[in-house]
Amino acid sequence: MTSAMIGSSPVLDSEVSGTIISLRERFEVVRRNEIRRVRGRLGNLSSDQENVVESLSRGIVERVLQAPVEMLLTVAAASQSASILETVRKIFNLTT
Repeated sequence: MTSAMIGSSPVLDSEVSGTIISLRERFEVVRRNEIRRVRGRLGNLSSDQENVVESLSRGIVERVLQAPVEMLLTVAAASQSASILETVRKIFNLTT
């Protein structure tokens, strides 16, 4: 992600990219924890079934994050971007 891509300053780029990274990391932790939590109920899965569970859960996370990430990239150049970044960080309890 560069300044040219989102039309903002390098500092803001860093804040936006840091927030996006933290958001993705947060959702990845939730995804892994939920798979681990229900693992016993899933029984013995074949390698193919394991791959399906991984693919499905990753796909869900990507779909859920698609709109927030696009919104963060869109508002990066706006004067309200700092307040939006702060709001996203607070909502998801992120540290960047």
